[in-house]
Amino acid sequence: MIVNQIKRMIPTLKVNNRNLNESFYIETLGMKPLLEESAFLSLGDQSGIEKLVLEESPSMRSRKVEGIKKLARLLVKVEKPSEIEALLARMEEISQLYKGAKGYAFELLSPEGDCILIHAEDNIKDLKKVEEEVTFSIDEKLRYLTAFEISVEINLPEKTASLLEKEEIENRLAFNQAQGSDLLVENNITWDLSMLKFQVENLDLAVLRQRFKEAGYFIPKSEKFFLTKDTNNIELWFEAV
Repeated sequence: MIVNQIKRMIPTLKVNNRNLNESFYIETLGMKPLLEESAFLSLGDQSGIEKLVLEESPSMRSRKVEGIKKLARLLVKVEKPSEIEALLARMEEISQLYKGAKGYAFELLSPEGDCILIHAEDNIKDLKKVEEEVTFSIDEKLRYLTAFEISVEINLPEKTASLLEKEEIENRLAFNQAQGSDLLVENNITWDLSMLKFQVENLDLAVLRQRFKEAGYFIPKSEKFFLTKDTNNIELWFEAV
């Protein structure tokens, strides 16, 4: 039996102005609001499954990243390529358009300056830039995306390695070597990627305790989750699926 097998990854992004970001993720990207609680907004698709969390952190507590962000890029893989065209039809200006084997894709920046790629490809290397202007048909029926999955590219300082193992994070996480003064700051200081929540099958706390003993960890009395930090101070949360 494989223990702590990751089934889903849910990133948390710390943001300054939640209203601005909420509008962007819902109206521009077609994500569905699922739960709003205190500073947190849970987003997903029509399945009702949580895929992304926004955490509002006002400027008296957090600040803009100096230099390069820990979050290099958020990749949103949409199940139905036609829905990407419907999103594009809503947009007044398209920053960067691509086309792949399954259809169109686009890349843009969120109000917080996070780079996001919306695509439907099995391999994003198949995407080619589209330079000519393309007109897309408006789909009045589409309000929220039917289904999507999120993966993340993270900037790590040179000579720094993640505590996550490659076989665990396949197709979910990729790491780039980069230089930046805020790449190792505590996760509450900047508006950036602050947490990765992993929903796992066969949660084994003893294995996690051993593995992350040097990083330090927290386990509640209920033993429902395991909380630790990666080498770049992004929080890692493991819970049973």
